[in-house]
Amino acid sequence: MKKSTVLMVCFAALFTFAAAMPAAAYENVSTAQAYELVMNGSTAAIAYDSATVYYIVDVRTPEEWRWVGHPGVNRAGDGKGLDLKIFNVAYQIDWKKQFIVNPSFVNEINELFGTVKENVVLILMCRSGARSVAAANILEPLGYRVMNMVNGFEGGADAKGYRTRNGWKIDGLPYNFNALGAYAD
Repeated sequence: MKKSTVLMVCFAALFTFAAAMPAAAYENVSTAQAYELVMNGSTAAIAYDSATVYYIVDVRTPEEWRWVGHPGVNRAGDGKGLDLKIFNVAYQIDWKKQFIVNPSFVNEINELFGTVKENVVLILMCRSGARSVAAANILEPLGYRVMNMVNGFEGGADAKGYRTRNGWKIDGLPYNFNALGAYAD
């Protein structure tokens, strides 16, 4: 068999498999919408029943959480309603200098939220919105109600490669970091 025929059969099988996959039902939300949902339980565009509780699950690595920052109360005291609503559960971990899917990701999520799936929405956040999509695709079939924060914590990169577009930090939402000496004056 020619290589081109084998490739064509492989692509046909791949597209058939992809077409059979159910479409994701999770919603994409902006950083501002995520903040409103966690703080107030609704936005102008999104409102569930009043019993629904929203949490932000930051799926970045613990190092990103510590050294780059995370949603939370800032030095001015803004964001106090975020207390106990933000969790860091890494979707990927560094293993032998390669990033792999965290083998305990689902177990960690289950430990935090496993018994309260029906009235909880997890807003998944990463650096720029890619890992959070992958995490949503894992959690949604397990019965979790999830949303994807499209721009993540740092947002998109500009032409020079700096993260200056959108994102939690760029949008001016309250955040902090807990690296050693973070707030030393």
